[in-house]
Amino acid sequence: MAVYVFNLLVGYEFSGVEHAQGYRAMILKKFMPSVKYIFTELPGRREINSFSKLGIDIEQMLSMHQSFTDNCTLCLSVKVNDKLEELKKWLHVTDIHYGKNSMELFKDNERVASILLDGDNFEYVSMIYYFSRGRLIRTEFYAGEGVCYADNYMTEKSGKEIYAKLVRRSFYNKNGTVVFDQIFEGKMEWNIFQDGKILTKPQMVAEFVRRLNLSESDTILLDRGAQLDFIQPLFKYKNKARLIQILHTGHYFEKGEDPHYLYLNWEYYYAFKYSRQIHAIVVSTQEQKEGLVKILREYGFHVPYIVVIPVGGLAQVRFSEGSRKSYSLLSVSRIDRRKKLEWMIWSVIKAHQKNSKISFDIYGNNNENNRYFQEIKKIVIENQAQSYIRFKGYVDVTDVYKKYEVYISTSTWETYGLSVMEAVGSGNALIGLDVKYGNRLFIHPDENGYLIPFDLRYIEDDKKLIDEMANRILDIFSDRDRLERFHQRSYEIANQFLSDEIENKWKNLLLYPEKAYWNDVEGK
Repeated sequence: MAVYVFNLLVGYEFSGVEHAQGYRAMILKKFMPSVKYIFTELPGRREINSFSKLGIDIEQMLSMHQSFTDNCTLCLSVKVNDKLEELKKWLHVTDIHYGKNSMELFKDNERVASILLDGDNFEYVSMIYYFSRGRLIRTEFYAGEGVCYADNYMTEKSGKEIYAKLVRRSFYNKNGTVVFDQIFEGKMEWNIFQDGKILTKPQMVAEFVRRLNLSESDTILLDRGAQLDFIQPLFKYKNKARLIQILHTGHYFEKGEDPHYLYLNWEYYYAFKYSRQIHAIVVSTQEQKEGLVKILREYGFHVPYIVVIPVGGLAQVRFSEGSRKSYSLLSVSRIDRRKKLEWMIWSVIKAHQKNSKISFDIYGNNNENNRYFQEIKKIVIENQAQSYIRFKGYVDVTDVYKKYEVYISTSTWETYGLSVMEAVGSGNALIGLDVKYGNRLFIHPDENGYLIPFDLRYIEDDKKLIDEMANRILDIFSDRDRLERFHQRSYEIANQFLSDEIENKWKNLLLYPEKAYWNDVEGK
């Protein structure tokens, strides 16, 4: 019995999906003997270490490409000192420059190699770059018992610029023999095996899924769907394995509700169109389930069993030690245009004009290359609000919420809202938009905060919404006794979202499927 989770994302900033995967991983460790988390794109060390910090063990991660070799593990084992001694002899190194997490190797004042150390453990080699006459010619990536794959480059020109062009990637067995090469030309890639077999990328994915040799005792969890390379092969080669689709985000939108989608979220196109091949769909809230059933029926799609299992839960409620910072607001989210952080900023600026004690801290990744971050930062600067509106960056916020009085959100939709849940679990009062689904789950109007009426027209004309939010900010701080009651009510609400019940739901779905959904009327 094994569970295969598709897929771990490569090359993008983490979102709620990744945090939900980490939370579920910690639950599944308690009762599932074998869980594999699949990288269908080649992961770098950054992704491997980042998912590990979320709670997914490196031993549970499986890189599709390395699975074709006998060196499948993503764990590091090559010691820096051992490799350094080897390279000193082989490259006739005459000088070494030591950096924080790297070593530059020189021969007669010319750099010949760079050793990159693992960011989490400087004892191990992560990558080695090789140079010839100052130009990059090869990069080795380490995992398992040595080099798991290597990139080879040739020097090319683009106008006046000279650059290293990736021309071949080779994957190795433990003994150093090549298993297959990847050849690149534009956006195309070919996987050429030693026996002469040549596979395109889609064919490679199909072969990987076929080799999993799935059976009726196995379960596939789809964290992402749509027209990704692994979807069609999974439908074709899943055999009798159970296929469960996880719906992390909203699946249906009114026109204009989200700028990235028109009506149907593209990620779930195949889940809806081929819903008869899906044994169950997992959603986060009852409201989301009811909406999904309605939409599937409107489109004429089969309605499989739909089970409500929140994507996150609380290990415990977190009480404030001492008093919270008075008149303090916080938000925790990606710095993303969909989160509409500018509405919060303008609302706080307006509220601060009437109550100068109000302050607002924004937690999220402050990427200076993020155009949206530059836009909202400019609003703060131009309104001379830096003293009371602060960008705190990406930090571990586990024990941060309880230092503040009010959590605020302007996201125009939150399927569940992990940060909203965490705020409730830390006793924050809350202000958010009356949008589906999570805000309505966690914010109980006039009990632990306020839901602000929302209309899609506000996206084009937001003055009324900003004024209403500013008034609510002023109001929530105007009665200290009521604010304390809001804090206590949040703690009471949080008790409904402790992790034990979520664990039981996953147990029933994965270990006792006949009880969970085989005979459910919705699936007939």
